[in-house]
Amino acid sequence: MKAFRLILFLAAMMAVMPLAAADKLSELRQKADALHAGGNNDSAMIVAREALDMAQKNRNTTAIIGVNSSMGVYLRTMGKTDEALKHYNEAMKLCTTAEFKANADEDARQEAAALYLNLATLHIDMQHKKEAMYYAGLSAEWTEKCADKAFRAQMLSQNGLMFLMAGDNNRAADMLTRSYGYAMQLGQTDAAMSAAAYMVAVEDRRGNNKGADTWRGRCRTLEPKVSSTMTLVAYYQILCSVELNHKNWRGALTLFRKILSVKGIEQMPFVVYDCYNNMHEAYAALGQWHEAYTTMAKATALKDSLFESQKAESMRELTVKYQAKEKELELAQNKARLAQTQMYVSIGLLLTLLLAAAAFAYIMRQKRRARIQAEEFARLKADTGRKLMQKYVDGLENERERLARELHDGVCNSLYTVQLRIASGNADAEGQAAMIDECRNQVRRISHEMMPPEFSYADISMVLDDYLCQAAEAGQCEITYKATPEGADWSRVDDSTALEIYRIAQEAVANAMKHSGATRIDVRLAVQGKGLELTVTDNGQPSKRASAGIGRRTMRQRAAAVNGHLDTWSCDGQTTVRLTISRMHVKTPKA
Repeated sequence: MKAFRLILFLAAMMAVMPLAAADKLSELRQKADALHAGGNNDSAMIVAREALDMAQKNRNTTAIIGVNSSMGVYLRTMGKTDEALKHYNEAMKLCTTAEFKANADEDARQEAAALYLNLATLHIDMQHKKEAMYYAGLSAEWTEKCADKAFRAQMLSQNGLMFLMAGDNNRAADMLTRSYGYAMQLGQTDAAMSAAAYMVAVEDRRGNNKGADTWRGRCRTLEPKVSSTMTLVAYYQILCSVELNHKNWRGALTLFRKILSVKGIEQMPFVVYDCYNNMHEAYAALGQWHEAYTTMAKATALKDSLFESQKAESMRELTVKYQAKEKELELAQNKARLAQTQMYVSIGLLLTLLLAAAAFAYIMRQKRRARIQAEEFARLKADTGRKLMQKYVDGLENERERLARELHDGVCNSLYTVQLRIASGNADAEGQAAMIDECRNQVRRISHEMMPPEFSYADISMVLDDYLCQAAEAGQCEITYKATPEGADWSRVDDSTALEIYRIAQEAVANAMKHSGATRIDVRLAVQGKGLELTVTDNGQPSKRASAGIGRRTMRQRAAAVNGHLDTWSCDGQTTVRLTISRMHVKTPKA
């Protein structure tokens, strides 16, 4: 009887999707199902497409099957059967593979059972009873493989409904009775209510009035405890079908109006169509011709958009296609596996050869580059050494000549004058003191001007680098030096400041090498704003530096002479000497 089609849509909506893990993908699917249950099918499709994109990106076969199956339900609810078939088709491509059948876990088995139930629902709605029972049988087979009793109770109820709609009352009763038993054991009132309501229809079909009354009594007991509106509506639809069977037109119309008053029912065109299609017959039987004509017009308008011959033919072709595919699958799978293995072996060998050739070329290129760099460095080192040595000798000779002139023309002449005055007996004490004071000042000036001859042709950074290289070779100690920032113009540091920095560095390095037994010394010279900072860090023993006290006092005096500050500390096996000059004195450019 066509009134039973009223039960179909709402019942299927309550069991089209198995439970999944609580992750982002699962949240999207649950949100889409909630929107669908509320009648917001357009919004449900938007969320479902996002879930499908995520499942495809993650290559989650089970989720791809489930989302396509659910999208088929949403589209069918909206009357878009052709689009629904496309999604069912994508799900079945994956669900019918030998790999899927052999490796399906609990989630995958539940998705397969739900997919075949949805296909059975679609065919029974189009009155293809043979196809509906075929897919309902597949759904039942996958359901029996599931370990989750709650899922089995839910799915057996829907599979029983499919056989009821197709006319196989005995198989329907068997599945519905088992579903009711599972649901009552688990305390699932809504699932038990659905199974009991369908059994009312089964017993009415069989003509077993006593059995039908027994199941009605169970439904009345469960009705106050039911939490789902959809479950109650499905129950009302069962009662509608029974009332129509017994030609109780007014009772049936009352139940139809209840169904049509449900919020969001306009988003469920199949349910609305079946309500109008049965209501116009009830109105006609009561002689209410105007109402009968109005409801028949509404049913006809919906039918034109839902029941097209092309859609029915597409579904039949889909069934034939996948029944044939099941028989051809094993042979095709073996051929594909062999071809895939051969392809992977060939690709692996090719990649191995390419990688070996690339590695050989890379190694040879790196060796050649290293050899060229070593040769260039050796030439540069030799050239630099020769230039520094020549400049050092030239500077030393120039400095010697300058000191000789200063001592001869200045200090020697002044002392000779004092000698003459003393010899003549005309010298006064005040004049001799003045001459001696002048000699002392000249000696002081010359001593201050005496500095390493390297400063005449190199800056402080170059002189430090040269000294530390020689110290490392002489003391067999690892010494590193770094000046920052790179490219800084160290020649701007005035000579007196450069000399004090140089002497402090010499003293700190000598202390580390002589008194602490250091094996590694790190020297850093850096520009700090408008000033300078020199740090000397070594890994020697702090307790052995007692003899270095005089040297440290000398370093502090040198630091004070250039308005600097000297800090010394030991921590974690290292000793650091840091000279900080807050404001650097620079050379005055020559005119």
